[in-house]
Amino acid sequence: MTNRDNTTRTDTTTRTPTTTRSTTTRPRAARRYPNNEENMDAPLVPFIRQPGEDDEMTSIRRELAALRAQLNRIERTMQPTDTQ
Repeated sequence: MTNRDNTTRTDTTTRTPTTTRSTTTRPRAARRYPNNEENMDAPLVPFIRQPGEDDEMTSIRRELAALRAQLNRIERTMQPTDTQ
């Protein structure tokens, strides 16, 4: 391995000034804001539930889990046992 002198490279390029575009060539599009009726029809933020509050989907999930457990118990009892 060769020993090199620790030299710093300097950048000799110069920056060219940037030109700004004229705003008259590209007019801004008018932004459309929703009115109050549209805001009431489609809220942007979901409703926040209270920590102890159960909603319908939670109840349905609990019922499905109970039915699944019951079905598993029934299937286990109906399986033939090979203890001969």
